[in-house]
Parts: sequence; C-alpha cells; structure tokens
Amino acid sequence: MAEIEAPDNDSEGERFPLEPRIHPVNKSLRAIYDFLASAKLAMVLLVAILTCCVVGVTLFRGQRSGEMIFDTMWFNGLLVFLIVNVACCFFGRIWGRRVTLTSFGMILFHLSFVAMFIGIIYNSLFFFRGSMRLTEGETVQNGERQSYDQVSMGRFFNVMWLKGETTLNAMHLSYKLDGVEKKRAYDITVGEGEVKKQETIYLTKNLKYRGFKFFPDQEGYSVLTVLYDKQGKELYGAYVPLQSLKHDANSTFYTTGTKAGPGSLTFPYAPEKPLFDLQVAYRPDPVQPKSGTAFFMVKPLGSPLSMADQQTFEKSQTPLGALYDAGEYRLSAREVRYWVSMKVSYEPGQIIVLSSLWVGLFGMILTTAGRMLKGRRDSLKG
Repeated sequence: MAEIEAPDNDSEGERFPLEPRIHPVNKSLRAIYDFLASAKLAMVLLVAILTCCVVGVTLFRGQRSGEMIFDTMWFNGLLVFLIVNVACCFFGRIWGRRVTLTSFGMILFHLSFVAMFIGIIYNSLFFFRGSMRLTEGETVQNGERQSYDQVSMGRFFNVMWLKGETTLNAMHLSYKLDGVEKKRAYDITVGEGEVKKQETIYLTKNLKYRGFKFFPDQEGYSVLTVLYDKQGKELYGAYVPLQSLKHDANSTFYTTGTKAGPGSLTFPYAPEKPLFDLQVAYRPDPVQPKSGTAFFMVKPLGSPLSMADQQTFEKSQTPLGALYDAGEYRLSAREVRYWVSMKVSYEPGQIIVLSSLWVGLFGMILTTAGRMLKGRRDSLKG
C-alpha cells in the first residue's frame, strides 16, 4: 500500500495557529485571519487615521471636527479595525508559546494598547460636554438644551442620563479652605428630589454626580434689568449677563455682547415679544461689592450702531436702582449678581484609557526586568 504523506506543517511556520489546516471552512477562516493580521492593512489604517487626525485639527477644529470626523461611525470603525489588526498581529504570534516574565510584560503592554483604543472609541460614542451659565440663585434643568450655551455629545449618548437640576447658590470671590486661598469658588447643588449633592467647587476641585463632572470655567456680572412704562408700572424683568472686556491696561468693561466685542440683544427675552434692541453695561464700585453704575442704550429692532449712539450710551450713566428714561419706556438696573459658566462633562471611556496606560507601563517594566534578568543569567553562563 502506498503511504499517505502527512501535510507539511513547517512550510507555513507558526503564524496561523488554526487547526486543522485542511478543512475548507478553516481555510476560509485562515484567509480572514491572514487579512486581519496583515502588516499592509496596519499601514493603510495608520495612514488613514493619521490623515483624518491632521484634517480634523487643521481644517475643521473644535466641535466641527467631532461632527465631521472624530465622532462619526466610519472613523470609529477605522479604530476598531486597527484594534483587531493589532490583536491578530501580536496574539497570533505568541499563541502556544511558553509564558515568561518578558513575554508576560509584552502581553500586558499590547493588551493595554488594545484596551486604550477601546476606551477611546467607547468615549467618543457616549461622551457629553456642555457649558452651563447660571446667575446666583438660579436653577436650571440639566436635561434641557436651553440650559447650555454650548453642547456636544456622542452619537449614542442618551439625554435622559442628564437628570435633575443645577443651582448656583453663591459665588465666593476669595474662598479659603483650611487657611489656603482658593480664589474664586462656586457653591452649587446638583441632583433631583432627595438625592442632591451640594459642594463648593473651585479651580482644582469639581463636583461628581452620577458620572457627570461639574467644574468652573469663568464668571462675570448679571444685571437685573427691569422694564417700566411711562407711569412707572413694572412690565418685565430679567437678569442680563455681561461680558468682561478689556477697556485699557488697567480697567475692564462689562457689557452685553460677545468675547469679540460689545453688542446688543433683543429685549424682553423670548417667549415675550421683543420691543427693542438693548445694550447694557456696568461699572462696578471699586470699594463696595455689587455696587456701581449702569449704562443703557435702546435702539429699534435690527438697527445698526453709530458713533452718535455710542456717545449717547456713554452719557446714560445711571446709579443702580435709579430709573433711566428710554422714550416710551423706562429702565432700571435694580441689582447686580454674579453669573458663572460651568463645564459639564461625561467621559465614560476615560477610566479605561487611564487604566490601560498604567497597565501598559507595568507591562513595560516587567519586560525590561525580564530582559535584564535574562542578560544576567546569560552572562553568568558565559
């Protein structure tokens, strides 16, 4: 009888440890594995991801880069392919080998690399970042879009996770803790029902509530602007937040507008019917807090500003609590409070990324120690 030769397993080495190697199904699996473990695939993925990152930080930037690239499903799909590629390239080559201190360290390092990318993908799909502005004593609902000046979130973030409300109880200009100066600090309450959390946050301390972090960003003044008719009847009132703008090297100008410069807003606010465009400014008293003078400029809706308007605005100096004659109406800056802008963030994948970095560092230490010990043993044998 003719002898049946055994298949030559040595021709393919140990790169693809899928057994048995003859069955057609396993041939298909091995072809898929070959593709996923390809070094060419790794290069293509790395180049594609690097190109996307360069485009994201140069052409789009900020929130737009997240919407166009970093938070999209196709970009996260590239990261998933890279994770699978790294796992197949490394773990397929160490399968079945004896575990030593050096190899165990390498396993930990590559596991941490894979876990880090998993954390990045998970975070990009479920994150939330918002900027919330409150005036002292004001309460806003965490789950309502109008509570935030800016919002960005992952594709699978659920707004229902934003439960409860946030209240700014007070702002402290010179807060001290155990005799240590913390400068500005905010006393806030976050939560719903009986499950509320109250803390004082400052630059190096945030409040954590159900996975969300609340930390300070910036602050300014809000002027309670009250509208009256000619007979002095109160019609409407609202806190108007002011921007802090540099007037000169030694003074700051607080006015409505944006960071780019002063401007006006429609008044009253929606849902009330707006009557005119209003610019409000405030000059604080250098001695007494929350005291000073206010400035008003009233313009027809949508009308542009002129130099004459600016001169009139500078002459409209009105003490807090006094009435300013605005033609058909009267205005008063009844009181001044501080407003605070807080960052609200939810980063569920951050703990995975940070933990994987520590695991990777530990793996590198083990690998280095294993190689040093092996080198010492080899030198003793020699």
